[in-house]
Amino acid sequence: MILGNGEFAINGYKFGCGHNANVDELKATSIRWRVQDQPNPVGDNILVGRDFGDPQPITLGLFFNGQTAEEVAQAAAEFANAWAAARDRKPGEESVLEIGVHGRTVRAYGRPRDLDIDDTEIFARLHADGTAVFDRTDMLFYGDPDTGGGGEVTLSITPPQSAGIKSPMRSPIVTLKGGIRQGIVNNPGLRPTRDVTIEIHGTVNRPIVAGAGWEIELSTNLAYDRSVVIDARAKTVTRDDGVSLAGKLTRKSRLDHIEVPAGASEFTFRGTSPDGSATATIRWGSAHTSLGA
Repeated sequence: MILGNGEFAINGYKFGCGHNANVDELKATSIRWRVQDQPNPVGDNILVGRDFGDPQPITLGLFFNGQTAEEVAQAAAEFANAWAAARDRKPGEESVLEIGVHGRTVRAYGRPRDLDIDDTEIFARLHADGTAVFDRTDMLFYGDPDTGGGGEVTLSITPPQSAGIKSPMRSPIVTLKGGIRQGIVNNPGLRPTRDVTIEIHGTVNRPIVAGAGWEIELSTNLAYDRSVVIDARAKTVTRDDGVSLAGKLTRKSRLDHIEVPAGASEFTFRGTSPDGSATATIRWGSAHTSLGA
């Protein structure tokens, strides 16, 4: 979503600069770690272990204004309704908080949580204050590919070539070879990103999409009118009719290994497509440690 500088959106609802529901305080950049450090049991100093990211909440200082007290009340009510929409989300399903920063849009994943509005102000005054908390499930911010904060590439697959028939023939008889198509891309972020989705459209048998250090293969056929979306962050593999194809992943396919490194990298798309119509679209958002970069 394209947002102005200082403009926000929660699940599509916009607020911030230019809106009656505005933000006057933002605390978003916070780096914390869960560490396995332990005191040396037989000597001085500390034995350092693994560090794990500990996402911290984003806190928003809010104010609501308008030409009349009724407009203020309406702005507060609309914001509260949008913030409370997370209650309808399924376990594991995330909300997206988007923030416009100097011509870019960055995204944080998690759930809207606490909201407090000083309702004593909405009866007669033209201003009301509040605070909101967004709990993050990921300590990074991600760019929006639509605003230059990531990228997208669509790979086609070469039509299979005839393999011929050699004597003596053995069953099963195979006369088609799979195709392969490559794509070199550039990730503008400063660090690897796992905010990656892969959408594969048929006709294709046993499609394989691979990148730097990972490979995803589905042991299934996709008809010409079928597609499947692989979401690396959500760790889901969903056909267009809602059916999960996670069980069709081969053993070597690891969703938690999918990432796009910073800078240049290469994707490949393989499989057998009798009519050459199969495509794979890889889309990613660049990863950042702060709103600045």
